[in-house]
Amino acid sequence: SKFRDIFILELIVQMKNTLLFLSFFLSFLSFGQVQDHYLLIDKKMASIPSEKTQNTAEIARFISSNFKTETEKIRAVFYWTANNISYDVASISSLPTQETPQDRIIKTLQTRKGVCADYSLVFNEIAILAGIKSVVIHGYTKQNGKINNLSHAWCSSKIDNMWYLFDPTWGAGYVNNNKFSPKINNKYFKVNPTQMIATHMPFDYLWQFLNFPISHQEFME
Repeated sequence: SKFRDIFILELIVQMKNTLLFLSFFLSFLSFGQVQDHYLLIDKKMASIPSEKTQNTAEIARFISSNFKTETEKIRAVFYWTANNISYDVASISSLPTQETPQDRIIKTLQTRKGVCADYSLVFNEIAILAGIKSVVIHGYTKQNGKINNLSHAWCSSKIDNMWYLFDPTWGAGYVNNNKFSPKINNKYFKVNPTQMIATHMPFDYLWQFLNFPISHQEFME
């Protein structure tokens, strides 16, 4: 009858709403558990003795001895790099130097300051020494729809057989009125390539990690 059909329809709607709520609740619970797990990793990395942070090998050893999975290790690498290096605003427009990557890493660990290339070099070397396949990517970025004039560097690491992207510079904080404000930004941790392409464009299309790479023109538009 008509009333029976209405009753069944209402029941179906209620069941859909219930399932939707349960799905949202479980997703929220899972997200909370992941965030809590990251907080434990961050807390452990914040406790690393200063004498073990003088070179990348010591930092990597600390990470490998305290964490087992690749996700745990790369989180530790990201947190330490983003949390311990301040953006060197005074060097934003500095001309390229003859320093080797190793020279830059040593200098960055000594001064605890650097620009995007330094963040990326430190992140990349610690990750590799901790047993994770990782590369430094060079390209340019877009914020608020505007292409940045300066080139940029970020990283990609292979975690559980999948390539993810990391920007320890943008993940460390932000610059406003020529002043750096430290603040961990997890938006740039373990980013899926399909999301990173919205703001980060590699010079080499290969490092987009997309099945159908976009062109530079498409990125700018």
